[in-house]
Formats: sequence, structure tokens, C-alpha cells
Amino acid sequence: MNNISPYTQEESEGVRGQQSETQHVVVQSQPQLYQGVNLISKPEDLPAFQSLVSNQLEGRNSTAVWIDSGNESSTYALRSAGTRSVMEKVHIGRAFTPFQHHTLVHSLEEFVKENTEILVLPNIDLLYLDGQVREWEAEELFEEVWQKVLKTAEKHGLKVLVSFSSKSTSLLQHARKDVEREISIGATQEGWKYDSSGFKQNAYSNGGSVQTTVSHWMQKASDAVQASVEVKRRHG
Repeated sequence: MNNISPYTQEESEGVRGQQSETQHVVVQSQPQLYQGVNLISKPEDLPAFQSLVSNQLEGRNSTAVWIDSGNESSTYALRSAGTRSVMEKVHIGRAFTPFQHHTLVHSLEEFVKENTEILVLPNIDLLYLDGQVREWEAEELFEEVWQKVLKTAEKHGLKVLVSFSSKSTSLLQHARKDVEREISIGATQEGWKYDSSGFKQNAYSNGGSVQTTVSHWMQKASDAVQASVEVKRRHG
């Protein structure tokens, strides 16, 4: 069976070469995490922390320490986002009072190892705002927690993932000055959409599938046409 091509042999080789190069293009569906504080904004029921952690740890000899509040640490969601090996790399401690949370954060040195890469602190302010302690005491405890997180991250070169329970709290406004990157995540019909400064999403991730955006493929098609024109010019 003969293949029919509109190009000469040399033109076809040039186009195939261009196609071969495009096979190695990295399709970005998530922004990269920075060392220091990455502030995550997301809908309450979206397991975005699990997805970000899984994506960062998959295939790497790295671990994560997760101090949970607000029941964010669903291991089912973590398993769904990655492989069983990822679950074994995430060490989770759960707090149900501000004092438990404060104690866990101040015990971080016991859990952070040489290969620890990520520190996860969802709803970091939640337990300090639910009325268990007076307002002045909550602010004092949270400030101690926040400073401990910053010092631990700097000492060990950690990527810290945090979220706040409410955008209007003074605790968030106080902490925002220490944030290296803000990542906003939402759900769309195509998959999860990420917004972050300096990040251009060219694919949507939804479960085990990846769907590229229209703009990404329009750019790839334009590149392929340009390559074809250049090949024809060289051999015309």
C-alpha cells in the first residue's frame, strides 16, 4: 500500500522533523510551585491540594508533610490524583483545635526530612477563627505559627502550600506580604483552570485525561504551516 503525500521526499522529511520536535513539547496543565509560600485559592470541595502535591511528587524521591485542618486531607482524593507510591510519600498530621495546630507546626522539625520538598497547610487560619480562643489570643498564636512556617521553609528550602478560610480576614492580609506565588483554581467543563502570574495554561487536566486548549493547538498548527512554507521555499 503506497502512502500519498502532497510533499516531495525532502519536504516530507522536513515536515516529519517538525512533527517529531512537537512530540517533545511539554504541555502545562498546572503552574510550577515556588520555594517559599504558594497561596492557593479554590472552591471548598475541590481537592486541588492533592492534585498539586501528586503532580510535584510523582516519579521523584521527595516527600511532603501535611498539617491538616478543616478535613482537607482526603487520602481517597490523593490516591485518585496519583499513584499508591505518592500516598506513601505524604505524611499527614491532623489538628482539631488551635492548640493542636500550633503544637504540630512547632514540631515540624521532627517530621521534615532531608528529602522533604513540600509543606501543606490548608485552611491555615481556620481553627484560630472558630471561637475556641479570644481574638487577641488567636492573632498571637497564628503569628507564632506563621513565623515558624516561614523559618522552616527557608531553612529546608520547602515549597509551602497554604490556603485561608476567608479572604476577608486580617490574618490573610498580614500573611500576603510573604507569599511568593498566588494560584487560583476553579472547575470548568473542560477541567480545572489555574490562574497564576507568569503561567499560561495550555491544557486542562480532568481525572486521567488531558485536554489542550484551543489557543495552544492553533499555535502548534501555525508553527507547522510555517515550517512547511519554509521547506517549500528552500526547495522551490
